Amino acid sequence: MSLTRNRQRTVMVVSALIVSPIFVLATYASAITKTVPWRDLPATPALIRASLPKPVKALPPPTNAPPCRAPMLRVQRVSGLQWSQNEGLEIRLRNSASRACLVRGTPSVVASADNLSNVVAHALTLNSALGEVANTPAGRYVYVDVSVPWSCPSNPGGDVAGLGTYHQLTINLGSVVSVKVTGLDLKLPCGLSVSPFFTPVPPVSYPTYWMARLNPRVSMPSSVTAGHALWYVVTLTNPLRRAIALSPCPFYVEHTSSNLKFEYRLNCATVQRIAAHGATSFQIRMSVPANTPRGALRVFWGLIGPTTVETSSSVRVN
Repeated sequence: MSLTRNRQRTVMVVSALIVSPIFVLATYASAITKTVPWRDLPATPALIRASLPKPVKALPPPTNAPPCRAPMLRVQRVSGLQWSQNEGLEIRLRNSASRACLVRGTPSVVASADNLSNVVAHALTLNSALGEVANTPAGRYVYVDVSVPWSCPSNPGGDVAGLGTYHQLTINLGSVVSVKVTGLDLKLPCGLSVSPFFTPVPPVSYPTYWMARLNPRVSMPSSVTAGHALWYVVTLTNPLRRAIALSPCPFYVEHTSSNLKFEYRLNCATVQRIAAHGATSFQIRMSVPANTPRGALRVFWGLIGPTTVETSSSVRVN
């Protein structure tokens, strides 16, 4: 009876030694990310636009500061600009006070020079300056644009030969602004115009685009026959300590050195996120026309979004 038990124990130990490696291999295989199969999901401009991040709604600019007064504003610089096909000046005034103030309205601007008649500027709308009315914080700037066109119905050729030169602009807005800008060389065949005071509109901001942090890698076969489909794999790796959601499911673009270009949506039916420090592989199909030049073909692949996420690889066309 004891001998029988010893034999059973020996058989059990041997079985464990045989099964354990198989169990380990099976466990390892289950941890390998399966490749998500390709689906024919062509992109359209409307679908791509709908998938891109929407800008964060901007809050109205603050306009509750007390009015600026003339001693608070100092001319900082005058620079030439190209504005609506007109030559002109951008005048920047710095708030030299220790608190914010507000400039609102369109100043009167007069160009003057010895032995020349004064020229009064026409008023433009705020839209012409692509700016907004807002408080000017201490040490910051408020702007005014002065348009000085050379071409107009009365001077279509932009000819300024023989015209006098204006060297000074006087800018007034009641008790708010009273400054003289000197050292100019202005020809005024078509007069001049002035915008309201404005601050530049802040750049549009977007929510964090986490998919831009993904690292793509292409696994390409060694060759493909012209006139057949090229099947390859793109692996997206997440280097972050947080998951990255594939929401909305992104579109991708593939283009080649032979000027092929295709846009599709990834197959997110079974994969909605890429785990922290994880990776997901996607099968990709690209048509290779029969007239594709033989030899090396560079294939570029990238996610379509506000930030470029792109990689590339080569394949030989037979």
